[in-house]
Amino acid sequence: MTWWNDTAANRPGAVDVGAVPLAQRPYPPALGPVGGVPLAPPAASRRALRGAIRGASPLALAAITANIANLIVTLLLARQLSTASYGTLAQLLALFFVVSMPGSALLVGVVRTVTPWQQAGETVLIDQWVARVRRAGVALVALTAMTSLLLRGVIATALSLPNPRGVAEILTAGAAWCLLCVDRGLLQSTRAYAGLAANLVLEGLVRGALAVGLVLAGLGVGGVCLAILLSVLVGLGHGRTVIATRSGRHQAYIDLPAARAARPVHPGGYPVPGPAPNRLAVEIGTALIALVLLGVLQNIDVLVIGAYRSAETGSYAAVSVACKVLVFAAVVLGGFLLPETAARRHHGHHALHQLGATLAMLAVPAAGLLLVAVAAPAQGLSLAFGPRLTACASAFAPLAGAMTCLGATVLCTHYLLAVGARGVLVMLAAAAALAIAGIWWMGGAAVATARLELALYAVLAAGTGLLVWSSARRAAVR
Repeated sequence: MTWWNDTAANRPGAVDVGAVPLAQRPYPPALGPVGGVPLAPPAASRRALRGAIRGASPLALAAITANIANLIVTLLLARQLSTASYGTLAQLLALFFVVSMPGSALLVGVVRTVTPWQQAGETVLIDQWVARVRRAGVALVALTAMTSLLLRGVIATALSLPNPRGVAEILTAGAAWCLLCVDRGLLQSTRAYAGLAANLVLEGLVRGALAVGLVLAGLGVGGVCLAILLSVLVGLGHGRTVIATRSGRHQAYIDLPAARAARPVHPGGYPVPGPAPNRLAVEIGTALIALVLLGVLQNIDVLVIGAYRSAETGSYAAVSVACKVLVFAAVVLGGFLLPETAARRHHGHHALHQLGATLAMLAVPAAGLLLVAVAAPAQGLSLAFGPRLTACASAFAPLAGAMTCLGATVLCTHYLLAVGARGVLVMLAAAAALAIAGIWWMGGAAVATARLELALYAVLAAGTGLLVWSSARRAAVR
């Protein structure tokens, strides 16, 4: 017996929602469709929204804490590194985000896989699947470490980096991040948001403290990359500890036969099965493609401007770091949205309240950043990064708007991945192709690049929002 069966059906005196007919389930009843999506009574709608905000609050607080720590570290690093070195660091960080995107896809696959198995009481399937994934993850980390050590010079030359220091560390960290995402996905699937928030904060604080310490010790950009690798390993250790603790805590009341007897029931009267094995690879592959495309959209500007070795590389990197905290916040909030949406979809309901709550939380820092970017861009950048990195202040406002739109797209994409909608891939692929071609055509010009991203990502956010609405309508008519 393991902690995977920590569902309402297994708790003393609890009601198994999945075994209750749809009309009697404790979800807001529909009064009538608007655009095909049923509306709940105002009081029920407000309760659902407040519940979603409460559920997402630990992750929102974790995102705030991590972003504040990241801001402090950014201030210190910007003053310790030269403009050229800061630009190099931005390229390596962009490389990390792109390489680590498969981990985020694996996280989606873990949640999509574990949620129905968990509600069906199939703990044995969960244990076996997680064991296989972890073994493959360890092998991947080892292979990546060896390969990156051999090819770090080639990669550095391809990216026009001044030297190969930090390349192997950042690539290994990206692979280790994939393994960390397995544990975070398990925490999400059981709605252990407090443990997940603690993991995020710990990993961020360790990364920041080590980065500053190693840079002050004279290791430069390579020291920052080493700090990222070590912080991911600390996050792995903490995640395993939290999972082991929860396993012991819930051992007393887990009853697998009872859980199987109370597995969710379809309105037609038959049990809802777990996902077929051949569908798991499809779901993970879909998530991988979607999140890699999001990673490209988030970081292609820094990579292209750095590849041109533009004089604006370092200054643009400062603007990019300031704006892309919004995307990071959206990814953290997606840790709440993903399992909530998957669970509600499993019972035939949409999760628009949960999506609305996460979008509202994202709007708060976005509004503050946009205010600074429009009212006092040079002063804001100077205060944060020093006067050396304010040359691209004109790109601050359009890039802040672009990353706000991309953050909304990240949340909508998490929603669509949770319900198994694959049409978003076409939209993301088209946007990525246009972004690569358009940004390369800009020739490393910072302001033109930011304006192009704003126009493209605004259209992308609107398009993914329409896909979410369409998905909710289809769920409403089933």
